[in-house]
Formats: sequence, C-alpha cells, structure tokens
Amino acid sequence: MMRFKLLCLFSISVIILSCGNNSTSVTYQNHPKTPKVAVKDYYFGKLVIDNFRHLENLQDSATIKWFKAQDDYTENYLQKLSYQKRIMTDMKAYFSHDNPAISMVKYADNGYAFFLQKEPNENVKKLFFKKTSNSKPIELFDPKTFQGDLSREYTINYIQPSWDGRYILVAISYDGIKGSNLIIIEVDNQKPLPEIISNAEPASYLGISWLPDSSGFLYLYLPILDSENKDYMLNTSTVLYKLGENPEKRHVIFSSSLVSNLTDEDLPIAKIQSKNDKYIIGYKATVDNYWSAYYAEISDLKKDNINWKPFYSSDDKIYADYGFFLNDEFVYISGKNADNRNISSFNINQPIKSKILIQEKKNEVLTALTVSGNNLYYTSSKFGVEAFLYEYKNQTETKIELPSPSGDITLYSASNENPQLYVGIDGWTTDYTRYIYENNQFFLDTVSSNKSYTEFENLEVKEVLVKSYDGVEVPLSIIYNKNLKFDSESPTFIYTYGAYGESISPYFSPIFLNWVIQGGVFAVPHIRGGGEKGDSWHEDGMKSKKYNSWKDIIACTEYLIKNKFTSKDKTVLYSSSAGGIAIGMAMVERPDLFKVFVADVPMLNPLRSEERKNNASNYLEYGTVKDSTECMGLIAMDPYVNLKPNINYPASLVISGFNDARIDPWIPGKFVAKLQEYSTSNNPVFLDVVYNAGHEGGDTIDEYIDLYSRIFAFAFWQTEHKLNP
Repeated sequence: MMRFKLLCLFSISVIILSCGNNSTSVTYQNHPKTPKVAVKDYYFGKLVIDNFRHLENLQDSATIKWFKAQDDYTENYLQKLSYQKRIMTDMKAYFSHDNPAISMVKYADNGYAFFLQKEPNENVKKLFFKKTSNSKPIELFDPKTFQGDLSREYTINYIQPSWDGRYILVAISYDGIKGSNLIIIEVDNQKPLPEIISNAEPASYLGISWLPDSSGFLYLYLPILDSENKDYMLNTSTVLYKLGENPEKRHVIFSSSLVSNLTDEDLPIAKIQSKNDKYIIGYKATVDNYWSAYYAEISDLKKDNINWKPFYSSDDKIYADYGFFLNDEFVYISGKNADNRNISSFNINQPIKSKILIQEKKNEVLTALTVSGNNLYYTSSKFGVEAFLYEYKNQTETKIELPSPSGDITLYSASNENPQLYVGIDGWTTDYTRYIYENNQFFLDTVSSNKSYTEFENLEVKEVLVKSYDGVEVPLSIIYNKNLKFDSESPTFIYTYGAYGESISPYFSPIFLNWVIQGGVFAVPHIRGGGEKGDSWHEDGMKSKKYNSWKDIIACTEYLIKNKFTSKDKTVLYSSSAGGIAIGMAMVERPDLFKVFVADVPMLNPLRSEERKNNASNYLEYGTVKDSTECMGLIAMDPYVNLKPNINYPASLVISGFNDARIDPWIPGKFVAKLQEYSTSNNPVFLDVVYNAGHEGGDTIDEYIDLYSRIFAFAFWQTEHKLNP
C-alpha cells in the first residue's frame, strides 16, 4: 500500500523493533504533539470540554502536518515489525492456488454467466462470461485498459447483466475513492459502448435496475463526490439512462424535487425488481432497516412526468428492499408486530388489507427473500450463526434440506420467472460454495471457484451463549485449533460490530483464519445492536441503550478468559466503522481487560457525528444532540468524550482513511490525540493514516492483505506471541 512519505516535523527516535519483543525500556512519549484548545459545549445543561476540536479543520495546514507527522511516527515503528512479511506471504499463498479465484457471479435470463476472475499471479480481477456451464470462459474486460490510464489501478466493484444478457454493466473505481465510472459492454461483440457514466456508486446503493426491454437502466446519481464539500450527498437522484444517449443529459425520475415528502438529504433510490414487473418502487432509503416507499408504473418512464404514489411508510416496517411483485400482489418481509419478522403480502390496489403468508418463527430471524420460478424462497438465521432455506409454493411452506450445514446463505435469481435459484452456502471454516437449485435438487455451480483449503482442516468451531451483565444470553462464535491447550496463552482476536441491525454471519476468510493458523483464537461476540436475535436485539444496542453493546463485549471477553482460551495479556479487540463505538467504550470502561485495541476507520466521537459532511441519516442509529434523552445517550457512548486521564490503556492502533467519505479522519484523529495524552501505560498509541483509500479500504487483494498483515503483526508483537514454525 503506497502512502505519502514526508519528513517528520517532530523529532522521532529510531528504535529497532522485532515482533514479540515488547521491552519495558522503550518509551512511546515522543509522538507528535498538537496544542490543546479547550472548547466548552453545554448539552442540555451538561458541560463537555473538547480540547482537540481544532483537529476537525482538515483545511488547516497545522492539522494536515499533524496527521502526516502521526503517520510518519507510526510508520517508524510498524515498518520494522518482523512478522508482517511472514504473515503477508502466508496470506498471499491462500490466493495463489492453481485455479483462478472467481467472484461476483451474476446470471442473465438466457443462461449467460458473468463473473470476475483473478489469476493466481495477478492482483486485479477481470470480467469474464460463459454462454453455458460447459463452455470456456471468455474475457470481456480488463480494468487495466480503462481509459489507458496506467497511473491508477482501476478495479471492478460491481457488475449487472441486462435481463436478456445482451449487455453487462460494469462499475470501475480506484483507490477506494468515492464514486465509480459505469461502462456498458455489448456481449456479442465483446466491446464496450463509447459512453462512460460518472458520479455513480452502485456497489453501495442497491445497484442498478435494467429496464424490462434492456434498453437502459436506472442508477443513483451523486452530484458531488468531494466529501469535503458541505453539500456532499445532497440532492442525489435516481436517473434513467437510455443506451446511446449522452450521459451528461441526465433524466431524473425520482428525487426530492419530484416527490414532496423527500428531502435533499434523503437517498431516493428507484428499483425495478423483475423484467415483467409493471411497477417501479421508489425508496426513501436510510440507515434504518425499514423504509418508506412510493410506486409508479414503468410505462410512465415514457412520459414527461412520472406519477409517483405513496406505497407504504416506515411505520409499516417493510424490510428494506426485500419486496417483490407477483402481478399486482406485493410480497415482502415484515417486522410489524414480529420481532423475528414474517412474510406478508397485499394487493397494490388494496394495500390496507395485508395478510400473513409465513408466520414469525421462534429463534429464527427471517433474513432474505427472493422469487424464482414465481415461487418464494427465503432464508432464516438462528442467533446469526445457523442458516436455513425455505420454499413457499402453492400456499405451502417447505424447509429445504441443504447439501451441507450452513452458517450463512445468499440467494440470487436471474428473474422472477427463471426456475433456477442460485444458493450460496458459507461458514467459518468452509469456503463459500455456490449451488443451483432446480426441480427440488441441488447442483454444484461449475462457474464458481469451489476451492478446498486443506490448511484449515484442523480448526474447530464452538458456538456458545454467554450471559451478559444483565442475564441476557449473547451468542459467541469461537474458532480455534483442535489441539488448543486451553492454557490461557493463546492470543485471541475479538472481532465484533453491533450496529444498524447488521449481523456478523459466518463467512469464510483465509485472512482471519490465518490468525488461528498462527496459534491464535478468533472470537466473534454477536452483541446487541446487531440483528442476530431479531429487531429487539438491534434496538437494545442503539441510541440510549448502546451501553448493552460494550457490556456484551466485556462479558464475552471474560468468558474467554475464564475458560482459558486466553488471558488479559493476550486479548486483542478489533472492529471498524460504527463498531468503533462499542469496542471503544469496552476499552474505555475496562482498559484492564484488553492488551491490544485496534480500530479501523472507526466512529469514536459519535457526539460530533452530526457535524460530519456525510452524516446522512446516521442519527437514526446513534441519536441526535437535538433530543435531550438521545443526546445524553450520545455522551454516554462516546469513547473520545469518556477517555480519562492517568489510566493504563492498552496498546492501540487506530487506522484513519484521509479520503474516507463516511468516517471523517478527524474522528479517529481526535481520539488518538487524547489517548496519547491520557494513557500512562507506556503502551504504544499509533495513528496509521491511509491516504489512498476510502472507507472500505483499498480495492485490491494485495491492499487488503497489507492491512491485515500489519494489524496481526502489531497484535502479535504486543501480545508477545511467537508464530508457529
């Protein structure tokens, strides 16, 4: 990963380090300093003093110099970690098998399969397609050829074929920077159309929707991509693009200017769910799981004005975009009066008269819904770690027996009418495997990689329920070597999230499993704030109840220590983005419980969240300073605000993306400045500033490997762990 390298403006002692040697004679007090300038705020009578508010001004030259000096200070130590190269080599070997790696498989109705493929000796994935399962892959597009610009390493982050398979849309980006360019490739002649569409990002915003006749598509248009612009993410709109037209002449079909109840801050995303649908759905998309929606007839796209009608409100609790039309009947996942959700429907001409098709299940949360062969298929999850597949046909529900046990299931159908259902099965220690389900049988999808990894055959998975401080049982996933000695000596990497109702379902990651191969334990507490145990599980870990999230982390960590998986000197706490709140407060409340704290592009100052350029609707999750109760909850959950002086805090590595459009770099920056001042433990506190990536990190596998090999090397160093030979 390339970073800006400037001469440090502060004196930095050069200290030779080796992983696993944490000498107490080394001091970490020579970090770059920034002056304290107290800013006093009163929130409903409560005083909060912010000494590092000035770091929020990223246009100030002194602030810019401080960030770069912090990065130089961090690099001076981390580039000497002797284990990073070893870990990086091992990780790369997982992706260097003889067979190419295949991902992002999409099918068209004519049976064409489109997918990304990376050869073992390459870093960037190319686009291929196959006409039949037995035909040879044909290369359609190499992102290295995009615009002939060799100075940037472009990657493909999204693809979507037209219904008839004549065209494939490709989204291209570089360095994780906000925004993608869209190109359309004509499949038969294997050439891209000359038009290039800018200011889109389908990978983040529900993709694109091809028109039923494949003559064009709908996409979300982002007028401003500069995250430093105060109007960033305002006035977005869904645009209709017809093939061959000038992309700069954008035909807006759904926006705040066309629908009165939408605001400039809303994300107006319009979708066509299947090729024979008569209706478009326009979503008022937010960070919440339940949205408001409008609908219009697809035939209106030929008119000057589209007649958008109210469809349903967020109070109806219709789950995000998991809704499908079967003629005039709308079928959807519902959370109304159903904590684990049910499947309901209504006729579009009589939306008040809804009916329940599938009742709520005990201990199983309904997670996904799709239509194939005009039948319903849906998935459920028990505690977020065991997944099930069901079919609803002829008004009868059937549980489908899977080819193998599954921790997570993904569903895909080329269209409502297509009889082939594509089912992906994933798990902690078994690679993602893709099947075709048709005529009550599973067939291995030959397009997928379907690799086997003998390296991980000796790993064990244990799923337990841990009682939290209030007696509530928290699911905890533990992955470890079958030969673990249970002597409290294993470094344990604790990865959690707990926000937005998102579940950390089992997924196969050679990157994280490398931690276990090296003698560690990988643990995932499924804390409140996530969706593992239904909507109430999410609600009990948000806003003024956010404290449940970090107390669940503490309880799970104590379980791991009590049962001799690890000890206080071997625990590593990790998360990213919104997960930074929970791990930050767990570390602040119980600094004695964690040896290492690692936060990647983390939200560590939620009290100031509404001051971000890209605040969007995040206040729905965290709370707002405008409400007295929610404001006090924000203060209570804020790791930056709650840091205390003269405390022995853990060794800390905080990663900030300087181009991050979601978590402004000043958020982790302020936290590090305060932690460096307050910590008396003589443990290192590092701010690693990444200048060439956005919120999701880099685009290539090498960048991903570089990130985690660095994190693991830092954690092994601080836990004084020697890698397995």
